[in-house]
Amino acid sequence: RRILKHSRCFSAENSISKQFEEDGVVCLRNAIPMEFVEELRIATERNMKSPGPLCDEHSAASGTAGRFHDDQFLWRRHEECKKYLFDSPVARIAAEVMGCSSVSILYDHLLVKEPGTVAPTPWHNDYSYWHITGEDICSVWLALDYVKKESMVTYVRGSHRWRMLHKITNFSGEQSDDGRYEYSPNNAEIPVDAIENGEYELLGWDMEPGDVVLHHGWTIHGASGNAALDARRRGYATRWVGDDIRFDPRPGTMHYNWVEAGLDCGLSPGDKMECDLYPVVFSSSE
Repeated sequence: RRILKHSRCFSAENSISKQFEEDGVVCLRNAIPMEFVEELRIATERNMKSPGPLCDEHSAASGTAGRFHDDQFLWRRHEECKKYLFDSPVARIAAEVMGCSSVSILYDHLLVKEPGTVAPTPWHNDYSYWHITGEDICSVWLALDYVKKESMVTYVRGSHRWRMLHKITNFSGEQSDDGRYEYSPNNAEIPVDAIENGEYELLGWDMEPGDVVLHHGWTIHGASGNAALDARRRGYATRWVGDDIRFDPRPGTMHYNWVEAGLDCGLSPGDKMECDLYPVVFSSSE
């Protein structure tokens, strides 16, 4: 744990925490200094050339145009990513918006859609994939590029209140399902038709480098491909667990895929999510 060099007190900005509580998502402008964005761009290019064991190439797997690169736990391989977690204001932001006394990093997640990428990000929430119980969980999606709203992630306003454990959606398409979520007991159906027919309010933003979107683990979201032929869409998401989150290795969660890749947290069911794999990054008591 380190004392953060950059500080922005969101606990004093009640409107931000209130909006997060009501909508399940909030956009924060200029939240991350550009020094971190520039270093993460370097790590991104390195990772795309030499990815980790959890990498998925969704466009290649689905046989569609472009490149949709998806990889996790970069912070354990790239010093720039580790520096972002521990030295930038991102952990403090997550803790203060959620109203938590401390946060641990669950994992970091690189999501790159190159120009002309057809593959969408299907409608889903994150919680359905995760081996957790509790409510203090959020993702902070950092823009590394200028991203138009049309290519950006879109969120179903208030859907975090549904607390939906939905059927698992394969990001590479069902035809390329590798069975990693085969034993998931989740059976709820996301109302995709209703969402796409405008029956729910959707939230999304044009993004500039350094802007972040912070969304709750229960919030339903999705994105189109990147149709632009002259613009990349590099997003770097960090997933933060707070005070009430506990380890729940139920079947069909990401825990088992991580274990196969050599990333076993060593926790027991009901344990707080604090260990070498999920280190505490920010604590208000320090």
